[in-house]
Amino acid sequence: MIQWLLLSGLAAFQPAADSKPPVRASVKSIAANPTKYLKTAVKLTGRLENEGKNYFSDLRVVLKDAQGNRLYIRPWLPVELPPPPPGSPAHKRPTLAEFLGKDVEITAIVDRGPLRSVGEVYLLEVKSAKVVR
Repeated sequence: MIQWLLLSGLAAFQPAADSKPPVRASVKSIAANPTKYLKTAVKLTGRLENEGKNYFSDLRVVLKDAQGNRLYIRPWLPVELPPPPPGSPAHKRPTLAEFLGKDVEITAIVDRGPLRSVGEVYLLEVKSAKVVR
């Protein structure tokens, strides 16, 4: 069972006491054998990049390692946000752009499914992410 928390506007998850903690994995190990990790919570690091040609119309987010191995990521944050209504407090919520081009540590579930502009692939469903560099 997974319990959801809202921390500083970021969706994060915390495993319930009866579930297993995320498995530490590498981009390379998951890319080489994705079925081994299917439906498994994993924690890994890499550089988050957009392989598409346009952030708004051709977004294809991947997590890459230094050797060029990559995993598709289903975007978990909005690409942009409207301004707050007049007179309301300005709460800064994160967008995907704040993570792109940076080294990140993510916790995710390895899954298989359709990804727009790509088709049926193994991908990461991100549950939490933080910039590490």
